Amino acid sequence: MEKRSLVQILISRQELSLVLVVIAITAAASVKAPAFMTQSNLLQILEGSVFYFVIACGSALLVVGGGLDFSVGATFTLGGLLSSQLMSEGLAWPVACLLGLLASIVVGVVNHSVITYWHVPPIIATLGVFYVLLGVTTLITGGLDVVPLPDEFQALAQGRILGIPNTILIAGLVGVVTWFVLEQTPFGVNIRALGGNRQAALANGLPTKRLDLTLYAAAAATAGAAGILYASRVGSGQVNAGGSSMTLSVITAVLIGGVSLLGGLGTIQGVVVGSILLSLIDNALVLTEVPPTLNTIIVGSILVGAVALDHLRRDHLYRKR
Repeated sequence: MEKRSLVQILISRQELSLVLVVIAITAAASVKAPAFMTQSNLLQILEGSVFYFVIACGSALLVVGGGLDFSVGATFTLGGLLSSQLMSEGLAWPVACLLGLLASIVVGVVNHSVITYWHVPPIIATLGVFYVLLGVTTLITGGLDVVPLPDEFQALAQGRILGIPNTILIAGLVGVVTWFVLEQTPFGVNIRALGGNRQAALANGLPTKRLDLTLYAAAAATAGAAGILYASRVGSGQVNAGGSSMTLSVITAVLIGGVSLLGGLGTIQGVVVGSILLSLIDNALVLTEVPPTLNTIIVGSILVGAVALDHLRRDHLYRKR
């Protein structure tokens, strides 16, 4: 058996490289700010990654399957705002949340339809839907945040079980389910086949349109669910929640987590680390009193490095032997 060097291992398993980055940042932040390693701060880092991660789970499945959705930030806003508005009008919060989630899934169906039947490239189609949704969410509430929300609904994300925030537990459940779907089911195999070589998947009889529809609906569903969870966490439906910053953060978490932009490759474990890394950087910069503008420089540099590493990884895995 051919022995692989450490560099080759890191290239083939991008999430391992990311773990080393997380360890390095943690070590540096701990030296400069001893409070960084306290239990409360570590929980805060995990809580900060929850919303990125929940959306990134659905987006990761989509990107592995060869798709792309730049509307998730606006779908996040729609899910939280619509659910909140319905609650404020007297609808029971479980029903309001279900309707908000269904509306988010409709967004995924629209994305798929525009891409598949109108032949609009995914980045253009989903960006267009992103801007439409921003207008829709403003119309829903008149541009105002929705308050107050039912105490029972707020307890969903603000509560704790055995000292662990509910948001972390919910995100963990979403992650486990997504991992199982991708790694342990025939559907997951089909997703990788679709993203790895769409023409071959079609030639082998895979229902590519149905798979695409499911993936776009799943990406929108996790975005809407995260928006509802966020509304519960902050106690209001916020017009300015999500948006372009959330979209870019989610795409960044997915790509730096090792999901290939070209499809076929990626793991939910990597997305976990990518999401935590974004929250870790935010937290470390605050505690070490580093100017916030450095955040964008660091994240941008890591993103470029991740995409470059992905190119090396694909070349390493698929080069002719």
